[in-house]
Amino acid sequence: MSWVYLLQQLAHDTGEHEEANEWFYSVYIWLIAVVPMIVVILLAASKRKRKKELPHVTDMTWKLDIVESERPVLVHAYHKWSIGDHVIEAQVEKVGELCFGRLDVLWLDIEANPNAIDEYPTLGEKCVALFLGEKIAWQSQGVHDAGSIVQEIERFLPAEATSQ
Repeated sequence: MSWVYLLQQLAHDTGEHEEANEWFYSVYIWLIAVVPMIVVILLAASKRKRKKELPHVTDMTWKLDIVESERPVLVHAYHKWSIGDHVIEAQVEKVGELCFGRLDVLWLDIEANPNAIDEYPTLGEKCVALFLGEKIAWQSQGVHDAGSIVQEIERFLPAEATSQ
């Protein structure tokens, strides 16, 4: 009698079992596939190195940072959106390390500082420029490695300080 009852139940099934199975499998897929992917993305984001804030010169600080500086100042004029500018950024940082104590290195956001670009129009073409007071002593456009930049600007830099 139990077999007959089961067969009758299967014949008159309203689909409730199928809905329950669909719900179970959709939750199962979320738990097995999506949740681990989210965990991996969150872990990768937390491990990502935070880049230090680069020292910037602005229209407001131009006179103090560039004109009145005791040392030569290497300025990287850049656009935030430019991939090429991000490539040279690492090279300019390396120049700062190679010439530590002999020059200052600053970044200039071209779009945010129109007064500096008005005064020095060649900076608007995204470049690296070496300032000695108010004058541009050296300037280069394009991507260059740190060694070639140092070689080009070496003649403008003070002699290396000797430690006592």
